[in-house]
Amino acid sequence: MQNPVFDRYVEDYSQSSVTLSWRNNQLVSPMVRGTPYFTLLWNNLTPVITSRHALLSVNGNSNRGQFTGRKFKLIYNNGQTWIIYASPSDITFTWVGDRLEADRPYTGRTRTALLKLPADESILDAHSNIHPTKATFSFTVTSDTHANLEWTYATEGSGELLMLALPHHMDIIQNPRTVLVDSYRSIKGPLTGIIGSRWVMHEYLYNIQWDAPSPIDPDKIEIIRNALYQDRTLGTTETDPYYFGKEVAALGRLALIADRLTERTIATEFRQKMKNALLPWLQGTNPNSLKYDTVWGGVCSTEGLKDITADFGQGYYNDHHFHYGYHLYAYAVIAREDPGWVFSHFNAILDLVRDIANPSPEDTYFTPFRHMDWFHGHSWGSGLFVFTDSNNQESTSEAVNAWYSVYLLGVALGDNNLKHVGQVLLATEIRSTHKYYHIPSTSTVYDPIFAQNKIVGILWETKVDYATWFGLNVEYIHCIQMLPFTPITEVLLPASYVKEEYPILAPALNGNIQEGWKGFVHMDHAIINKDQAWVEVQRLRSYDEGNSATNTYWWVATRPRFNMDNSTKDTFPKDNQCFFFKWFSAVTLVTFASTFFYHLCKRFY
Repeated sequence: MQNPVFDRYVEDYSQSSVTLSWRNNQLVSPMVRGTPYFTLLWNNLTPVITSRHALLSVNGNSNRGQFTGRKFKLIYNNGQTWIIYASPSDITFTWVGDRLEADRPYTGRTRTALLKLPADESILDAHSNIHPTKATFSFTVTSDTHANLEWTYATEGSGELLMLALPHHMDIIQNPRTVLVDSYRSIKGPLTGIIGSRWVMHEYLYNIQWDAPSPIDPDKIEIIRNALYQDRTLGTTETDPYYFGKEVAALGRLALIADRLTERTIATEFRQKMKNALLPWLQGTNPNSLKYDTVWGGVCSTEGLKDITADFGQGYYNDHHFHYGYHLYAYAVIAREDPGWVFSHFNAILDLVRDIANPSPEDTYFTPFRHMDWFHGHSWGSGLFVFTDSNNQESTSEAVNAWYSVYLLGVALGDNNLKHVGQVLLATEIRSTHKYYHIPSTSTVYDPIFAQNKIVGILWETKVDYATWFGLNVEYIHCIQMLPFTPITEVLLPASYVKEEYPILAPALNGNIQEGWKGFVHMDHAIINKDQAWVEVQRLRSYDEGNSATNTYWWVATRPRFNMDNSTKDTFPKDNQCFFFKWFSAVTLVTFASTFFYHLCKRFY
């Protein structure tokens, strides 16, 4: 692939790496997430190093002149120290102004690293002769409760590879050889150096399926049953993939609750409503039908393909996992009782899975794992849209819902491959949500000025926002990270965290809050005080289109009893605390006419 403006080519790429070339391969850069070095391969080009900051010394010498060697230590007036390594031969630089100019074209490799602590220099020296060329991710499900996640790095050079790991990696990585423990920090917290070209991580897999792990309170069953009868009138009215998806998934929740209450007739009614609503989408007869996009290889709405701003940017692949996750939840609920109907439309349904969770790089129609960033451990929602702060995702809970739905569809159809793909995506997204979206008092990721919010509204690659795309109301910011409330929400929102988070959210009830959002606030409250929340939800007059009275009551009635005075234990595996590395926010390359320069642009919230 070529960018004609900059004569830039993508030579190769993987889940977490890309190799770029310039000037007919005279300059090549293998860029791999997590490397503490910036690597350039030169072929008869003359390096020139510049910075926006004043250069104070080279190799301890503050006098301008010539410097020859294979290691150059540069100190700038912003307090930063950079080391440049050259191999296999010497480079001679001349210090002119704030520039270092090589005296002739160079063929070889340079690696550049930011030196944070004096003690790190020997470590950076020791690992400078080997660089990663490509990163490959894979996973193997070893049981219903565990999977092995593996990163393998292809390398060139000699010695042992040094990479940097994120906090969620460190929670589950097996037998790491660690260095640089307190040296580097990113928008996602401190980083840890790992020696070696292969990482193996053991991930816990969740097995919550159709219903809550806890039983319904017996004294609330009839109230829930009455609400279910009242909700029989609910249906679908929306025509865009997102809001329609929320509506049809809400019917799915009602069908499952009816299953739980052994209301077979009502459960069948809801499933038939879902089939009737979904069939036009499967057959392409609804006005805003789904179409295959041959340009980028995916399924998009008709309106989205006509206008990239329509349907929340559907035609530009924004939030596909949010949208289709709701559809897949509905198909899973149908398949639980009528797998034959789903199999009769299986190709169309599978295309939605392939659009957001395709595991195969051999699939020529859909990209592998379109939204999931396996290195970050969570999804990105922004599709093809370009932002100054790079990728972003708002509603991590809707990402969780997508992977939960893939998992449930696999369960319902007896397809272990589909089930396992959903399980691994789900576990990974939840782990990173707990690490990078939730901010309990034990977290070391964000500075106190931001950590007091207790939650991230929008997570970007280079910043975090306490906001949403649609407003700054506290209920928007918190609850968009909760909805929809389903059985897996019990894992997503641990009581120990909600105990700290809910007091920040609760004041929203004192304002002019809409009923739909109020319902979500009460459902959050139920996690730590189900008795008070039960009283609160009885006063609700309406509900979000992805929720219902029945589901709200069911949620409160199935909450485990929480002891506010002894709240350190939750009913699922706990995470530790840690971090990630946004390498390109530290170093930027510009090279034409044989020049490249570096500048630090680390973003803080």
